[in-house]
Amino acid sequence: MRVSYSELKAEFKRVLLARNVAEPIAEACATMFADTTQSGVYSHGVNRFPRFIQQLEKGDIHPDAEPTKVLSLGAIEQWDAHQGIGNLTAKKMMDRAMAIADQFGIGVVALKNANHWMRGGGYGWQAAEKGYIGICWTNSIAVMPPWGAKECRIGTNPLIIAVPSNPITMVDMSCSMYSYGMLEVNRLAGLQTAVDAGFDDGGKPTKDPAVVEKNRRLMPMGFWKGSGLSIVLDMIATLLSNGLSVAEVTEEKDDEYCVSQIFIAIEVDRLIDGATKAEKLQKIIDYVKTAERADPNIAVRLPGHEFNTIWAENQANGIPVDERVWAKLKAL
Repeated sequence: MRVSYSELKAEFKRVLLARNVAEPIAEACATMFADTTQSGVYSHGVNRFPRFIQQLEKGDIHPDAEPTKVLSLGAIEQWDAHQGIGNLTAKKMMDRAMAIADQFGIGVVALKNANHWMRGGGYGWQAAEKGYIGICWTNSIAVMPPWGAKECRIGTNPLIIAVPSNPITMVDMSCSMYSYGMLEVNRLAGLQTAVDAGFDDGGKPTKDPAVVEKNRRLMPMGFWKGSGLSIVLDMIATLLSNGLSVAEVTEEKDDEYCVSQIFIAIEVDRLIDGATKAEKLQKIIDYVKTAERADPNIAVRLPGHEFNTIWAENQANGIPVDERVWAKLKAL
């Protein structure tokens, strides 16, 4: 089924207001969830919303909390989210990183006690739209086995890197081959994943999303490389924010909250003039796109270039929502 942007946003806001979330906060949060969904990131938009409400009702999320600065060290700042709404806090932190970059050329904000930020790519995009290079990542509760293990001890710890090209080029990747959100998207659609998503109970690679959702044996992205990347991202986020690590979140909390996040903005325009920047970026894009195709019917992929098309299609035709997810939303 497809629903309009306004109808979807209204449902999000209705549910938030019914939980006594203040009107301005409900409006801003509903807008971000609707924007994420219209962008085609259903796994962290409408599909994730019932889980978000569950944590809100449980008290893991403090809707009125505002982030506060703990420490300033030139271009690096530490902030405390106080368990505020994750997507609203993350947006503020990337705004702050850009403001610091205006002064120092680079801005780094390290955040502790944060909640799930929903679509991480949104904050890289937020920076790139304004001409900055945007880099951000978060740790999580332990939801993936490290390479060589079958017990969850590391996070999927998504990493985002966005470049202000035209269109914006952005990597938004979990350290696992598939996030749990994308496993859900494939399961709801009755699809196997395109490549192995994890291991079955016997330790063999599988493309069955339901199996991996259940046994939580995700395949690290790039095998041992994704496992290693997850570990070092966790270490850096923990050290810079003086917040909780994956191990501490997992052992000390009963769910995924109080995570640590990093937001980096790099001011490009004082390093290179606009015409040269555009020329160099276009050269890279053209060089990649004109490579001989492995399949004549499938274009060479550039990360993030699909989002403008998806946004326009969903704006024109309505946003696709799984009927079961819509029923959950209406019942909240």
